[in-house]
Formats: sequence, structure tokens, C-alpha cells
Amino acid sequence: MASTTSANPVADIFSVKGMVALVTGGGTGIGLMITKALAQAGAAKIYIAGRRLNVLEAAAAQITPLAPETAIIPITCDVTSQASLTSLVSQIESETGFLNLLFANSGIGGPQVPQPGPVANGSSEEVISAKDWAAQHLAVPMDDFTQTFAVNVASVWYTAMACLDLLDKGNKQGNLGWTSQVIVTSSIAGYNKKAPGGYAYGCSKAATTHAIKQLAVVLPTWGIRANGLAPGLFPSEMSAPIVERIGGAIGGSDAVPISKSIIPLGRTGDETDMIGTVLYMVSRAGAYCNGNIVLIDGGRLVYFPTTF
Repeated sequence: MASTTSANPVADIFSVKGMVALVTGGGTGIGLMITKALAQAGAAKIYIAGRRLNVLEAAAAQITPLAPETAIIPITCDVTSQASLTSLVSQIESETGFLNLLFANSGIGGPQVPQPGPVANGSSEEVISAKDWAAQHLAVPMDDFTQTFAVNVASVWYTAMACLDLLDKGNKQGNLGWTSQVIVTSSIAGYNKKAPGGYAYGCSKAATTHAIKQLAVVLPTWGIRANGLAPGLFPSEMSAPIVERIGGAIGGSDAVPISKSIIPLGRTGDETDMIGTVLYMVSRAGAYCNGNIVLIDGGRLVYFPTTF
């Protein structure tokens, strides 16, 4: 157990001083918030992985002045490619030799098809026909649907497997007072039966959440934990179209006012909400959690038929 005998034991509980972490999709949106949380809480080294090196480098430049003692290392990686994951892990292995935390955050939204509803028909309205609604789905290439699963589900599993030995070595390194961990960013969409974020996305995030629970059963074999984060609407590239559709506009990392008929708290989440939640999960404060899915949505799910 990490010591809490300093002048500020509460700060120690939420500190990640000395941690070595990998955050996939760590350059924008929620991934950037996660990286900021780790850096400002004292992480020694954070690898941020994604497909756009310029975005990752901009994120590193933004965070470094906030936490100059933390090394932010951008690495180009396609999480759907086993070869790319192998290259990523090889670099971490050669430079550092271990990980304490894998935050598998990469994700995509997937194709959008409107839900069935009334359509204008002269002076009256009628529900779209089953044939026409099905045609809207069939107009989307199947590859677009399955690619959502490739990024949101398969890449989570393969990233975890690729990093498993590094996480095991993190436990053996003993540089922290708590065990190595995999955290996966899922979504409230995995519980929402109405699928406002798209059917492919909702199905994929349900699978993501189940993958987290499966990992939480097997990874403790090697003393490694697995937990998940299920956010609602937060400022990000992915959420911007949804927020705009329900009456808001994304601008930076601040909360966006939203009608309380849509989100009971009357706003989206913001950077501070995410940083506080992440620090609980990654620090000594959350070290007894395994198999947990932390829901953070301002109450949005209460307005939907859900499985939560």
C-alpha cells in the first residue's frame, strides 16, 4: 500500500507519481483529458498513441507546460493493426521496459442511420415504412458497420494482449503501491436501447463493456486489474454532431449547456469532471476496483430504456 503519512495524505491517495502509462487516442477529446489528468497528478512518462502524429505532438506541447516533469511521448499507431501494435509495444519495451497503466481509449462513432419516425406526407405524418427504413441501413456498406467493431472492440482486446507482458513487468517493477491496470473507454451507448449515437456504435460499446468484464475475470491471474469508463456527452470530435443535434455547440473542453429535458444536470461533462473521475480510477484511491464500469453522464441514461 502506498504511504499516506505525508502532510497531505489525500493528495497522496490521488497521486500517480512515477507511473508509466499508455493512452491510445490520447491526443484529442476524452483521451486528451485523460493524458492531462495523469500528467498533472505526477506520472513519470505517458505514451500517447494515435494515427495523426501532428495531433499527438500538439497535445504533448499543450500538456508539457502544465506538467514539465512528465515525459509525453507521441507514437503513431493504428490500433486495428497487429503489426502497428507490435511496433508500439517494442518501442515502449526498449525505452522503458514496463507499463503500470494501459488506457485503451481509441474509438470511432460508426455510421449513422435515423431512427424510424414520422415522415411528412402532404398534410399528415406517417411512420417511415419498414422497407424504406431497411433501405437506409442497406445503403451503408457492411464494412462501415464492422469497422466500428474493429476499432471499438477488437482493438481493445488486441491492445490489452499486446501490452499484457509490459503490465506484468509493471507489477514486478514495484514502482507504485498498487497493481497494474487496463482501463477501457466504453460509453453509455452500450446501455442505451434507443441508440441515439447510432446502432453500430451502441452495439459495439455493449461489446466493449462486456470485454472489460471478461478481462476483469482473467487478468487478476497475473495481478492485473481491468475497469471501464462509460461517459455520456463530453466535448470531443466524436460527440460534436450529437451535441449540435440536441441544441449545443462544442467549443474547447468546457461544458456545453443542454436542456434539462435531455441531460438532467443541464450540461455536458467537462474536462474537470473527467479528470476527477480518471484520477480516482488510476490512483491508489481506486486500487480495490476490478470489473467496475464507472458511469459519468449527468443522468442522461435516466431518460432512455437502458440495460444499466
